[in-house]
Amino acid sequence: MTSQNPATPIKVPASAANYTMATLDPELRTQINQALIDDGLVTKIQDHLLHSLHAHPANWPTAVENHAIALLRSGEVTTFPALLRRVIEDVRRDTSLAPTTNGAEANGKKSNGTPAPAAADSNGSPAAPNLALPSSVVEDALKVTRESLETVCSFAENGAS
Repeated sequence: MTSQNPATPIKVPASAANYTMATLDPELRTQINQALIDDGLVTKIQDHLLHSLHAHPANWPTAVENHAIALLRSGEVTTFPALLRRVIEDVRRDTSLAPTTNGAEANGKKSNGTPAPAAADSNGSPAAPNLALPSSVVEDALKVTRESLETVCSFAENGAS
């Protein structure tokens, strides 16, 4: 592992804030990715995200695992690629539908911190779990990612390159 503060940080132009995947400079992206890997920051980000997911009261990893097992047992999916596609689709759907709240998680919590009652389908059976990524975990992961990027990058101010 190299130093946490590279001698020559990667210079990122202010215009990069407006880049999309279609306009992102592949060379700049490669340089940033390589610096993050070389400095062990990718592992730091991944470890922090995994810890946050397991530490959150929603117990998201277990909810996803239980959902995947239920899909396999029910026969709705029969192959690993189909299972992966379906679980990712369900997580994206629930995350996009989750209300954004200040401090209150949409993942099985009411705003006062008490668990929301379990929903039921029309047959009275428990409904599928909410697989939305907890917003506080996402915010925390973004903070660690931003700090890691600031370690390896030098961001130009508006008007400078």
